[in-house]
Amino acid sequence: MRAEQIARGVILYEKDRYDLEQEAALLLSRRQAAALGDEEAAQVGALFPEWKAGTAYTAGERISDERGNLYRVVQNHTSQADWPMEKTPALYTPLGVTTEEPDAIPEWRQPAGAHDAYHKGDRVKYHGKIYESTMDGNVWEPGVTGWIEVEL
Repeated sequence: MRAEQIARGVILYEKDRYDLEQEAALLLSRRQAAALGDEEAAQVGALFPEWKAGTAYTAGERISDERGNLYRVVQNHTSQADWPMEKTPALYTPLGVTTEEPDAIPEWRQPAGAHDAYHKGDRVKYHGKIYESTMDGNVWEPGVTGWIEVEL
């Protein structure tokens, strides 16, 4: 970025070619990341919008925390500072990979209803096995309806 002082205390900043290339690369990366499945997207979670208080979120949207861990929004809502993503499973579902455990798949938890049900393709651990949901709106425990066991 080029800076030029044009008056006392006033500095004019202009983007140079490098800045424009970096912005274009980031935009392209974000568009490509949006097309990825959850497993691959979780590996590049920092490319998704970062969670902010006071933001209106739509069910199904994917957002990241400050560490780049990826989450899916469970139900439409406006975020609040006292509703952190990692402590409000009714609002946000972690999508597997985290900074601390890059190969992690979340443990299954009983959905409270349709608002936090599993989506087709979601993977969970349950009794030491890994299952993938075969349907949207899945509220059943793995091994019953709507799940297949998968090998990694």
